[in-house]
Amino acid sequence: MSTNRFSWPAGLQNSAFYFLTSEDFGYELTILSTGLNRKQIWTLELNHDETVYMKNRFERYLTTDKYGAVKCESEQLIDDGKFNIEFSPDGSGRWAFKSEKYGTYLGGIDQKVVCLSRKVSENELWYVPMARHPQIVLGNKRRKRYFGLVGNKIICRDRIPWGQNSIFTLEYHMGKYLIKTSDNRYLHKDGNLTESKEPGTYFTWELRVNSEPKLEGIAFRDDEGKYLAGVSMSATLRTDRKTITDEEIFLLDESHPQVVFGAPNENNVSIQSGFGLSAITEQESEKAIFQIEFDNATNKWYIITSEYKYWSVSKSNKIEATSASRNPDCLFRFEWFCGTVALKAANGRYVGVQPNGQIIAKSDAIGAKEIFRIKLINRHTLVLKGDYGYVGKKSSSSKEPVYSCNKSMYEVLELEHGDKGVYYIKGDNGKYWKLKNTSISPTGIKPEPFILEFMGHCVLAILAPNTKYINGEKSGGFEATTKVIQKSCLWRF
Repeated sequence: MSTNRFSWPAGLQNSAFYFLTSEDFGYELTILSTGLNRKQIWTLELNHDETVYMKNRFERYLTTDKYGAVKCESEQLIDDGKFNIEFSPDGSGRWAFKSEKYGTYLGGIDQKVVCLSRKVSENELWYVPMARHPQIVLGNKRRKRYFGLVGNKIICRDRIPWGQNSIFTLEYHMGKYLIKTSDNRYLHKDGNLTESKEPGTYFTWELRVNSEPKLEGIAFRDDEGKYLAGVSMSATLRTDRKTITDEEIFLLDESHPQVVFGAPNENNVSIQSGFGLSAITEQESEKAIFQIEFDNATNKWYIITSEYKYWSVSKSNKIEATSASRNPDCLFRFEWFCGTVALKAANGRYVGVQPNGQIIAKSDAIGAKEIFRIKLINRHTLVLKGDYGYVGKKSSSSKEPVYSCNKSMYEVLELEHGDKGVYYIKGDNGKYWKLKNTSISPTGIKPEPFILEFMGHCVLAILAPNTKYINGEKSGGFEATTKVIQKSCLWRF
């Protein structure tokens, strides 16, 4: 069933490091898995009183009864499925879930799931790792602004999270998170940035509600019990106080791709004369960088400037960045051709470049003047996730390691730009991705060209040097074997 509650996906891991699992058949509950995959992901739905409901991937809610039996069968929100969250005072980042109706705590004991105890012991404490993509943008819900790296501080200032300095990576370590900047530094609780993990860089996380106004979201707490917030007139991110206000409530979102459009005339598309679009310069200035946002309803894209103006097609077929809001004229279909893309505008015609560099949609067919290249600007690192888990090395100790796509922990990959729209990808060992038969191995001394094609919101396909797309398999296979993009070729980033 649908809900307007703030919700967040996470895993529940007991003190013996086994995850609460909802099996495929009969919604049976087990606690045997050590990995966080689809069966182990629970959506926590937050109520205004800071109670939660927990549902599995089949939209069935976790419930208990007066006998302490725990099931996951209800399709409705009922009192038997309402739990209070108690955050462990030991600083471990663990949570206890107390049935509001029965006053008993959810526990995982000897591979059994029960809700019997009226006191919290090790059996009733759960680590709660987030099950969202770890690369995020960080927003303040009250200010309606996003945080970004500015020098040696993280500041809340941007209406749109713009550029790679607005992207942060959450690193999970035993119930706690580190917040890592795009230049590989860690946030310290005092607001400074440090090159290494150290005391003061670890934060626990909480689902919280501010009473007035009603704001739901995520809060981060340090080892002294103080919460992160944008502090002082500069709104510098650091910990300040031990109470929750609207300043301590954060929004964690996935980042939209920000790109440069390389035109057929070898120039980049940019804003000229206020709102017109032309390809007359090779510069990658602010006016040549655009955010692309996918529209699920139409499978088309919005293209947006840093001033939040939308590309649209005018009655004269010109492409202009004038619209302050979304409308049908702002939608473009991306048609990919081995790393290049054609843009089909709302008038049904393809976008092309005039001899004077002007961008116009007047062609009924795709020719040389209608072929663009897209260069991703706001990511120099990637974390890839498929249907079966994260992409990471199958065996890091092997002399010839290859990648697998069913890892419970991610690997941060480094992205480098090559010529004509290609990318070079490095593993965390500093070696380039290399095609080994059809497998991907991080053993290259010299870079090999890969192509990224954007297929949806934070979703891409990867075309390997053998002109085949990288395909993921349930067994962990991560190989360039597919000529046509299918669901198993799609990777969240």
